[in-house]
Amino acid sequence: MEDTSLNNTALVYHPDYIKHNLGFDHPERPERISKVVEHLKSKNILNNPSISVSYPDPLNDKDLELVHTNDYIEKVRGMSNYGGMLSIDTPIQTNTFDIAKLSAGGAVLAGKMILEDKACNAFGLIRPPGHHAGKNYGGGFCYFNNIAILVEYLKKHFGLKRFMIIDWDVHHGNGTQDIFYEDPTVLYFSTHQMPLYPGTGYIEEIGKGEGKGYTVNLPLNTGTSGKTYEKILDDLFFPLAKEYKPDIILVSAGQDAHTSDPIASLQFTNQDYIMMTKRIMEVAKLICKKRLVMVLEGGYNLTALSETISNIITTMAGLNQLNILESSPKEIKIDKEVESKIEQIKIILKDYWKTFQ
Repeated sequence: MEDTSLNNTALVYHPDYIKHNLGFDHPERPERISKVVEHLKSKNILNNPSISVSYPDPLNDKDLELVHTNDYIEKVRGMSNYGGMLSIDTPIQTNTFDIAKLSAGGAVLAGKMILEDKACNAFGLIRPPGHHAGKNYGGGFCYFNNIAILVEYLKKHFGLKRFMIIDWDVHHGNGTQDIFYEDPTVLYFSTHQMPLYPGTGYIEEIGKGEGKGYTVNLPLNTGTSGKTYEKILDDLFFPLAKEYKPDIILVSAGQDAHTSDPIASLQFTNQDYIMMTKRIMEVAKLICKKRLVMVLEGGYNLTALSETISNIITTMAGLNQLNILESSPKEIKIDKEVESKIEQIKIILKDYWKTFQ
């Protein structure tokens, strides 16, 4: 039977994401979406037949409650009536509740596009981000955990059983980890700079109870090159994915590990994000019928964010000729400390995964 998805990539976006404005000089600003859209339009990427653009609806409260407590939802709703501070870095404006639900709706629509055979993979160009939000808390510019809501939605409405999340944002996804820390139906894999906000994500954090062994953290030192990521994928992510056999792979795609990002200090390049996308697509093709959803998390240099997202989308759509490369990427050797940490993780996880025994 012919694949009805026709190998196309779904791009999920809504112009109302630009209305989310946290105030002057806040790094999570409307231009994070508007400049990306301008860039995609200037390169005629949005008009390419291999890419379909879809507009989400806000998620309803019932589906928010698949992840978040009713008390927390009502807290965000109530604060949105007047404005306030959810945390020291996460203001709430009068439209925050509605646009946060629209962001969660974007993540859900990206997943639905794949499960309904309308696309083989999808990118959610959404904001506000979500991976720092837990069941009953927010922070780090996040209100509702978009990728966690997507997981629970696909469990409930499409019957998926196993999920693998790779979080390559420069900040550890403490909210996502907390939500699934005791849940063996989700294998959460995070790389992140340390020390850095939120201060979680140590190698020893591997889950709890039935979820022990299903959380994998690889903290990266300041200045770590993106060239290390191929080894991380080859030595850790791919073996785990092949043994776990997820029904779908999800990516918390924050591009703030880029070398030019103003609030972090890793050394990833445009080429690194292309490689990371290609390699994860390979394992999705091998294990879960190409099912791959990426949702935007961080990334705060507007030029780097526009170029990396453009490269990710065109790579997902097989339009590699449209990729934007940097003129002279740094040649950096594999970080020996990363190699050491990979071996530590294998030792810690060998009691839970045959591939590391």
